[in-house]
This record gives sequence, C-alpha cells and structure tokens, in this order.
Amino acid sequence: MEPLSRTIVWLALALPAGVALGGLALVLVRLARLHRRAKADPEALLLSAVSGSLRERGELANSLGELRTVHERLLDALPMGVLWVDQRQRLAALNQRGCDLLGVRPGVVGLEAAFVLEPFPWLREALGRDPGPPWRCAAGGRRWRLQRIEAPDRIGALVQFEDVTEAEAEAHRRQLRERFADLGEMTAGVAHQLKNGLAVLKGRGQMLKRSGHGEAAEALLEETEDLERLVQRFLQWAKPLDPAAEPLRLEETVAQAVVELKRRPVSQGRVLAVEGEGEATGDPLLLHQALVNLLENACQATPLGGRILVRVAQGRIDILDDGPGLSEDTAIRMLRPFESGRPDGTGLGLPLALKWLNAQGADLRLAPREGRGTCAEIRW
Repeated sequence: MEPLSRTIVWLALALPAGVALGGLALVLVRLARLHRRAKADPEALLLSAVSGSLRERGELANSLGELRTVHERLLDALPMGVLWVDQRQRLAALNQRGCDLLGVRPGVVGLEAAFVLEPFPWLREALGRDPGPPWRCAAGGRRWRLQRIEAPDRIGALVQFEDVTEAEAEAHRRQLRERFADLGEMTAGVAHQLKNGLAVLKGRGQMLKRSGHGEAAEALLEETEDLERLVQRFLQWAKPLDPAAEPLRLEETVAQAVVELKRRPVSQGRVLAVEGEGEATGDPLLLHQALVNLLENACQATPLGGRILVRVAQGRIDILDDGPGLSEDTAIRMLRPFESGRPDGTGLGLPLALKWLNAQGADLRLAPREGRGTCAEIRW
C-alpha cells in the first residue's frame, strides 16, 4: 500500500481506536483504585467512585475531542479529496478538499451516502470497485484520478480522488511544444531550400512569358505561387514565438478576423455571424491569425448557403460550422502537423492555430456538434 494510502487508513482507524483504548483504560484505573481502597462506608465509597468516574470521563472526552480535531485537520491538509463511507452506508468523512471539488458543504457528513453522492455516479462506481491501483475517468467536463484504498472491512470504503484536468492539459501542451520545436527545426531547413529553388523557377517562368510562351508560363507561375504559399506556411511553423500578454476584448478580435475572412473567396456564399462578448489575456496578433485560420477551415467545411456562428464568452470562443462533422479520432488527427482533411490541404492550418493559441495560454479542441457540424473550442 502506498504511504499516503496507509496514512488515510490510519486516520480512519485512529478515532475509534482511541475511544476503545480510552474506555478500557478508564475501567482498569477504576478497578485498581477500588481494589486498593480500604474498607469504608459503602455509601461514601459509592459516591467517591461515581464522582471519580465522572471526572475521568470528562478528561477522556476532552482527550477524544482533541484527537478528533487532529484527525480532521490531518484529513483537511491532504491535497486531494478523501471520501469515507462506513458499513452502514453513511458518509463517515469527507475532507475539505473533497467538499471543494464536489461543491458540497461539510454538513453532509453523517447522511446517507447514496443521497449525497447521487450527482456523482463516478464516485459511486469507485466505492464499488476492489482496492487497487489508481485509474482515471471523465465526468462533468473534468478529468479525475481515483483510487479505492485498501482498508479493513470494519472501516467501510475509502476512496481518494483529485481533479487532474489542468495537469493533463498542461502535460499535453508541453508535449505539443516539444513536438512543434522538433518539427520547426526540420521544416525551417526544408523551407529555405525550397524557397531558393522556387525563386529560380519563378524567374524562368517570367522569362517564358516574355518570350511569347504565355500558356506554359502561366501554368508554371501558378504552380510556383502555390508552392510559395506552402513554403510560407512552413516558415510560419518554424518561426519562434514571443507572445505578448495583454487584456483583449474577444468580440472585437473576432470581428476583425471575420472582416478579413470576408475578403477571401472561401467565405463567399456562407453567412458569418458573431454573438456574445468576453475578455481574455493574450497576444492580439497571434489570436487574430489563429481565428482567421479556424474561420477559413470552417468555411471550407460548410457548404454554400451554410452558416458559421462564432460565440464569445468570458475566456472562451466557439466557432460552429454547418459541415458534415468529424469523428473524435479525426478531430484529434487534424490537429497534428501535415494531417489534412482535404486533398489539396497542407495540413498546417489547424496545427498553426493550435500553436499560436498554446503560446498565449489557450487550448484548442475540435468537437462534433449534435446533429451536424463541428465546433472549434478555444479556452483560456
């Protein structure tokens, strides 16, 4: 058993064990005193015994009260939630961190566990498991790490739990930053080599055009320009970032990105709408670039006559399209570099948006909408 689990079990056993030992000690002390006491008046002996017993019980009660206080303070000092359900299926203990995580008051201790834990089926499931290694689950939009702690049957069931949503998100961001850095170094070298070769091809195409080979020159120049745009994306990917951190009105930044996108052919025949308002701290230029990429992707997914809605709230932006939607596996794959959902795509639009958002402390997630379409969720 892990040291922390042993500590929690010890805390659960300490109070009842203290009560039993204290009661036993009281009985032994009284018997010893009665045995040593000389013969006396029976009534005086009885009154003396009662008086001494009451006094010692008061001292014992004070000691047990102090033990209970220490027991509760130790539980409250733990950085994760601890739940104890006794054999009568009542909530025997729930420390302060557990109350904070579940959003309940300490006064629930002593109530029926089924009643208190009704909104938390994942905790009820944990109580029914066998003691063993920790596991993780998703519930209520959060990620939880749980462990059923091994304890004697007379104790009941002990479960420790903690919210690991932010820790997992930070680990994911760190992995992405490391992967982005490795790919950036490789991409920068390839892009510079391509850029030099494309400059030569573009010059040859312009010479062909001046010499009267217009049709061949146009085809060559068109391909060259497409490759130049791809190289530019590569260079953007490789470029190191030094993001600013300033307060932003999100609805204003979104409105500017929508205005820019409406100038592009990809937005023609689609309706773009913005609703809501909110604030966040970030880099206005990087956020603008990320939003343009995401809006362009939403327009490409939405058929003619469809609608792209951007919802703004405090610390969040949602971009909802009317496209065919994505499976969860496809949504995760499309955030990886060079993974495109279109035959003519570069596979860098969404990963670049993710990189720019991560640099300013925001996360990006693609989620299927109910019925049809995809929602690009930006969260600070």
